[in-house]
Amino acid sequence: MPVEHPHVPNVDTMVELLRWRAQHQPDRVAFVHLRDGEDDADSLTYAGLDERARAVAAWLQARGVKQGDRVLMMVEEGHAYLAALFGCMYAAALAVPVHPPDPRRPGRTLPRLRNIASDAGVGFVITHADVAAAVQDAFGELPSLADAQWLHIEALGSDDADRWTDPGVGADDLAYLQYTSGSTALPKGVMISHRNLTHQLTDFDVGYDHTPDSVLVTWLPATHDLGLVYGRFMPLFIGFRCVYLSPMAFMQRPFRWLRALSVHGGTHSPAPNFGYELAVRRSLPEDLATLDLSSVQVLLNGAEPIREESELAFIDALVPYGLPRTAVTHAMGMSESTAKIVTEPVDRYPPRFVHVDSAAYEAHRVVQVPKGTPNARTVASCGRTVLDTVARIVDPETHEALPEGHVGELWVKGTTVAQGYFHNPEATESTFRARTTDGEGPFMRTGDLAFEVEGEIYLSGRLKDVVIIRGQNHHPQDIEWTMATAHPALRPNCAAAFGIPGDEGEELVLVTEVYPDRVNDPDEVFAAIRSAIGEHGLAARALSLLPPRGLPKTTSGKIQRTKAKAQYLDGSLPTVATWESHAPAKPTESAAPATGSLLGALRDAPVRRRADVLVRHMQEEAAELLGLDADDVDEDRPLSELGIDSVTAVELVERVGKALGREIPGTLLFDYPTLEAISGFVIDELLGDKLDAVAAAPTASSGAASDVAAMSEEEAAAALLAELDEL
Repeated sequence: MPVEHPHVPNVDTMVELLRWRAQHQPDRVAFVHLRDGEDDADSLTYAGLDERARAVAAWLQARGVKQGDRVLMMVEEGHAYLAALFGCMYAAALAVPVHPPDPRRPGRTLPRLRNIASDAGVGFVITHADVAAAVQDAFGELPSLADAQWLHIEALGSDDADRWTDPGVGADDLAYLQYTSGSTALPKGVMISHRNLTHQLTDFDVGYDHTPDSVLVTWLPATHDLGLVYGRFMPLFIGFRCVYLSPMAFMQRPFRWLRALSVHGGTHSPAPNFGYELAVRRSLPEDLATLDLSSVQVLLNGAEPIREESELAFIDALVPYGLPRTAVTHAMGMSESTAKIVTEPVDRYPPRFVHVDSAAYEAHRVVQVPKGTPNARTVASCGRTVLDTVARIVDPETHEALPEGHVGELWVKGTTVAQGYFHNPEATESTFRARTTDGEGPFMRTGDLAFEVEGEIYLSGRLKDVVIIRGQNHHPQDIEWTMATAHPALRPNCAAAFGIPGDEGEELVLVTEVYPDRVNDPDEVFAAIRSAIGEHGLAARALSLLPPRGLPKTTSGKIQRTKAKAQYLDGSLPTVATWESHAPAKPTESAAPATGSLLGALRDAPVRRRADVLVRHMQEEAAELLGLDADDVDEDRPLSELGIDSVTAVELVERVGKALGREIPGTLLFDYPTLEAISGFVIDELLGDKLDAVAAAPTASSGAASDVAAMSEEEAAAALLAELDEL
């Protein structure tokens, strides 16, 4: 049945929607990509997107794509991503969008991508030429991809757009597959239909005051369900403009989000809780003073646990610059429900939180206590369901629907719920076909613990052991598996990873049994663990080494993470040695040299010592952020191996840039992953004009500068070592 909305044409599918806008509003700007996060704006009209989508679809059709064939999409943030996604829809193919691997370090994400490609049975791949060159051989080992056809999206023109033929996609046809996270366990592909999307967008619009004059600003990735459905599809649905920047641009300088809202007259914007924290904490007062946020109507806080302190600090900091106090609101959803399940009513202040007694909560009862009560648990309202979505709080063991005031699992049903997991009937049955003891259903089980107060849903925890760090889900099994072989002292299958509350959200703790006779130096073991989990872009808050049989397990040998967490928190977990980060809970401004003094120190240093000066500065900054000693931060090891997550790494680079009075792009971390490499780039490429360096006379060992480009990597390494030996 067509959707009914005053600003939406009568359409059944996303294909019909874009085609209608391209025909009736061809020159209207639909998307603006801020390629540098600020001023380098690339605009795309409805007609432009339609033409590019038809070209992609025609390419697929010319190569024999059939309805429902899967297309692995590894495309960077930008208009090409949108063209590829809609191109698949235009061809009735199933896009499988994933974040593309870094061509310089493909090994880190290849296992998950290979699992997804294998599970989906991919026959086509749309990506970039450099990504294809890095991963095509590894993917070719998969039987399903042996004969896959690859499209380099940047090489495709619009000439073939007119060759497209409309396959007649229907409302109940699948639009794409949204894969859940997971690496050691196979990820699952959530089947999203066009009916799911059009209904979800109608649902998401209720109470949000979207109009064709709205402007949505977002930095959420399009590979995330909220970033795609609300961040890209909602503007298209209502017919208003979307202005977007990449997550990396935001992390490099969070102020860019606020600036984009101000410059482009943003009215609506989604972000996870940590985004609100970073935007205020890492923005300078003089930058905030340039803002005009009076156009903002709704800032959606979702996608991770919501913290009252974060929101109130954000609101208080930005109200002087025009932000309405009622702007911040809450929502909750997941890819299995297309995107959104419940939303809090807008236009109320303060955002609604309740404070509950912790002991009663552990007994699955909700007892409200005054704010500030010691050990009370603070929980945010995520609001109510609308349209035909129904939510129930259910005992996860007995499947009995629970009354208000009891903690249980959130179950959901309605048109917004997805069709199940692709080619996984067992998981579909257990997750999407649940019924309560009185026979009501079928419901989708969210795996989230929740309770109801005055008709509103409060998310309070997870049945699953997923750890959420800065809005990103991490499965503990993945982390435990990664660290299993980090050091010979670690006992196999005897580790637990879990999150504990911190001042800025969840923080990671790892506990693991060891062979005591193999622990010569605990610091060596801790360093090995920190290095291993760096593969996940994670930094630990604490690490504990346990004696054999010190980790709680069931009688069948399964790790009891919840019990391990409880024992860690109450101090009853037996330990051999413990390491805790002594980094401040909220990183402060660096105590290192102020802007200009570091530059002066580099000017004053001998040319050959400048790299040492900068490396030492970065070691001290990294040590402060990580809670380590500066001497423990190796300059020649990748930052990820030091336990620096992506946000912290970008913050480190930003601090260095501030001390030098130069903006350093966060993207350089891909090409220069060590402190030593960063130092060389900064001194040689960014500061050459400021340091007034006098080129040293070439030596016989180093060769003339003009000869360096002709050297092989081995020759260049030998020359460098020879020069270092002279220092």
